[in-house]
Amino acid sequence: MAEFKPMARIISHFGERLISSTQVALLELIKNSYDAKSPIVNITIDQKERKIIIYDEGDGMDGDVIENCWLVVGTANRLDDKEELEEGDVDVPLGEKGLGRFSTMKLGNHLKLETTTLDSKCIWNLEIDWSKYGYKSRLFLDEVENKFYKTQKKEYERKYTRITITDIKDFIGDEWTIKAINDFLLDSASKFINPYKALPRKFTVTVELIDHNGDKKKWILGKADSELFSQAHYEAKGTYVPGNLEMEYWVRNQGEIIEHLTVNIPLQRSLINDDKELEGYVGSFDYHFYIFNRTGSRLKEISNFGSSKEIRKALDRYTGGPMIFRDGFRIYPYGDPGDDWLELNKDRIRKGGKGRIVREQTAGYISLESTKAPYLVDQTNREGLVKNKSYDIFKRIVEEIFKTLGNVVSRNEKVRTFTDILDEAKESANNIESFLFNSQKQGNLINKEMYLAVMRDSEKIQEGLKQINRRERSLVEISAIGMTSMQIAHELHNFINKILSILFELQTSIPTGIKPRFELLEFNIKSLRTMISQIDEQAITMRRVKSSVDLVAQIKNISAAMEPILAKYNRKTKILVKNNVPSIVVKVNKGLIIQLFDNLILNSVYWINQIQVKSEDDFGVISIEITDDGEVLFSDNGPGISEIDADAIFEPFFTRREEGKGLGLFISKEIASFHKIRFELLREKNKWGRFNTFMIDFSSMKGD
Repeated sequence: MAEFKPMARIISHFGERLISSTQVALLELIKNSYDAKSPIVNITIDQKERKIIIYDEGDGMDGDVIENCWLVVGTANRLDDKEELEEGDVDVPLGEKGLGRFSTMKLGNHLKLETTTLDSKCIWNLEIDWSKYGYKSRLFLDEVENKFYKTQKKEYERKYTRITITDIKDFIGDEWTIKAINDFLLDSASKFINPYKALPRKFTVTVELIDHNGDKKKWILGKADSELFSQAHYEAKGTYVPGNLEMEYWVRNQGEIIEHLTVNIPLQRSLINDDKELEGYVGSFDYHFYIFNRTGSRLKEISNFGSSKEIRKALDRYTGGPMIFRDGFRIYPYGDPGDDWLELNKDRIRKGGKGRIVREQTAGYISLESTKAPYLVDQTNREGLVKNKSYDIFKRIVEEIFKTLGNVVSRNEKVRTFTDILDEAKESANNIESFLFNSQKQGNLINKEMYLAVMRDSEKIQEGLKQINRRERSLVEISAIGMTSMQIAHELHNFINKILSILFELQTSIPTGIKPRFELLEFNIKSLRTMISQIDEQAITMRRVKSSVDLVAQIKNISAAMEPILAKYNRKTKILVKNNVPSIVVKVNKGLIIQLFDNLILNSVYWINQIQVKSEDDFGVISIEITDDGEVLFSDNGPGISEIDADAIFEPFFTRREEGKGLGLFISKEIASFHKIRFELLREKNKWGRFNTFMIDFSSMKGD
């Protein structure tokens, strides 16, 4: 009978050549201790003696288990245990491929295993020289012998496993200082186990370093710094169950929660699969993300962490994108430096979600459970998940979370206003003037520091002037478009009137059967005329002419004219006009008032469409309430306006729209000022905790 005859070097493909890094190798051994039901695992890295010791107090092994499981390549005992689990079981075996023990080969050349069970009368010892299994070995696998023997068990000893790895390959060079080890523990080892979420049972990982001089230092790998993350500028957590994605989020500004809401994120049909038997099934998972704005002014909002530099150093330990954990243990390389698995730093996410979330701002985790997400499986080398259809859909679902979160960030980050730019430029100019005056007065020569200070202030002024020039050009372009639009609208208005006259003449002579078609055509042309007349009437604004206008009728006309425009948006939106009195006459410039309400409605419908809804029946609503004394309350069920933007929205060029000019509300405010009409944002909050109601007070303009 012909059989495969493996060379000893095949073992290296399961150990040093498969496991990519020291941290992955250590993680595999920690997982083995957890699978053994140990409450602890102690790792000693001895630089002086060039050895690593891993000790746990789990179930231990006897001779039979060592020979028939530990020494069997690809043993299936953990996989069998997993298959007996039911969905919802939380204490899940982590291993399944039977290869984790070979990670010791990555760490050093010699292994000694000492282990005993509660019932064993002795300690079982196994010694392995990994160099005999190395890549260059020419021995057959059955030609290599390992030392396997028993020693006396002391009376006080119960159950444990101790692995001693000597002639270690890492941690021994001069570069491995106390600081380097400390950085390794804080940046990498501390995240072997999910630092944000407790395991189903108690499990403590302790690392002790004995340096080249024999000095000892000990660390207990604990939880993430809860005080730091409780101050994240943006926080989002939730659960995905097949077909339903929920997100609860918080927005913080100056240490206060300014927005808090739970939303359902709608998913494309192609991402929804609740049948476990179909390819692409994802299963459920939890997530919790933290976003930090790392600019100096925002970092100063974080308390009890010292300077901005110290805060950034603390954040560097956690940020880098979301990590993934399965059953509480890390899956590499997600969230590591240089691994942008969600491509957060690429334009695709920025453009799709409007927000500027990048890896360096992002911390947090995604928590998978083996019993709930069976097709999201590790690659054999423990370097990421297998790239199957389930993974592709899983990744797209997580991207949807970040797109939604990006929209939250986009509408809450402070935008530099026209006033901010001018104030900074003025302050810099004053600094330069004061500095030069004092220098001249005191007869001081300008040194390097003084020169750099002057240059910094000068650059601020130059940048401010550049932004002012850019915004001035935008204003000129918009003005030119407006003038052209009014000219075209005037000609179109006359042309449509001629068409309607011809239709009226034709109606008297057309057959009865096609008369309804003519009526429909006439209706559509009249609707077009109504919309164009809005632009045409605004040409009168150039002369600032005021006339008596029925406010109620005019607002209803504006709303009706907007219906065809609203129909072009994805989300159905209704304009509800509420009034108790049939008519209120005010003395205003009709064209300007049309422009004021057009700006408000267009602004509302844009932001209403930024909210993702699960059902087509979830309408957008714009409410215009006209009170008896001439006040108009304008609100919508969009996301609203954050407190930090409440004053800035009326400034020129302030916008949170990706392609916005930032002139709509500014122009509306100017129109109100021209009429001496009170126009303000009321401090009434919507369900997002944001302002959503404008008040336009026409009471002073009421006529007889």
